[in-house]
Amino acid sequence: MSLLVPAGQVLRVVLTAWTFATFYLGGLMLSWVVLPLAGLRGGDRLARVARAQAIVRGAFRLFHDGMRWGFLLKADPRSTRLGLPAGPCVVVCNHPTLVDVTAVLAAAPTVACVVKGPLFRGLLLGNLLRHCWHVDGGSGTSADNARVLAEAAERLAAGLPVLVFPEGTRSPENGLHPFKRGAFEMAVRARVPVVLLLARCQPPVLAKTAPWYRAPRTVPFHAVEHLNVLHSAEFSGDSKAMAAAAARLYYARIEGVPAPAMAGLATLQPA
Repeated sequence: MSLLVPAGQVLRVVLTAWTFATFYLGGLMLSWVVLPLAGLRGGDRLARVARAQAIVRGAFRLFHDGMRWGFLLKADPRSTRLGLPAGPCVVVCNHPTLVDVTAVLAAAPTVACVVKGPLFRGLLLGNLLRHCWHVDGGSGTSADNARVLAEAAERLAAGLPVLVFPEGTRSPENGLHPFKRGAFEMAVRARVPVVLLLARCQPPVLAKTAPWYRAPRTVPFHAVEHLNVLHSAEFSGDSKAMAAAAARLYYARIEGVPAPAMAGLATLQPA
C-alpha cells in the first residue's frame, strides 16, 4: 500500500502539468481565434464583452472540470454562490492558490478583473484579457495606479463588478499579505459596496509553499464563498480603515492564524 500513495501523487503531478499545458494552449486559441471571431458578430461594447466573457467562463469551467475529473482538486464553480448585488460593486478575494482567479471568473457574471501587468501585456493571454475588458494592473507606479482607478471607475459606471485580489500575489499559508488600498479606494470613489469572498484550499496546493510539482497525499478541496459586504459610508470614505476592517474579517475566518498577526493589519501598503 505504501507504494500506491506515491504513485498516485506522481500521477497527479503529471496530470497537473498536462492540465495547465492545455489551459495555456486553450488560452492561446481563445485569444487569437475564438474571441476575435466572436467579436465579428457586432453589438455594442457591453454586448461584445458579455459574449467574450461567457465563452471564457465556459472554458474556465471546463478547466476546473478537468481538475476534478483528474482527482487534482475537489471543486465545481457551478455550485459557487458569490452573493453579488445586482448593480456594480468591488469584489475582493484572498488568493491562496493559482486557481482562485479562474474559480471566481467561472462562477461570476460579467465582471472586470484587475490583472497583473505582465499577463495583460503577454502574447498568450493578453488579447483574451482585452476582449473581456479586464483592467491592466500595471507596474505599481503612481501613474499606473491612477490609470487603474480610472479604468475601474469606467467599468463600475458601465454597471460591471470589478474583481481585485488586493494582496497582489498569492497568500501565505493560513494568512494574508497586507492589503493594498486600491480596491477600497475604487469603492469609496464610486460609492459602491465591497463584496468580500473567501477562497480556501485544504490541503494547500498550487500555493507559494505548495508548488504544482508537490502533490499532497489527499485530493485538495477548493472553495470560494461569500464572506461579507462592506459599505464605504460606514467608514466615512476612509479606504484605509475599510481595508483594515476587511483584513480583520478575513483573519477571523482563516484557521491557524495566531492572534498577534492581527496587530499589524492597520499598516497597509499604498494602492
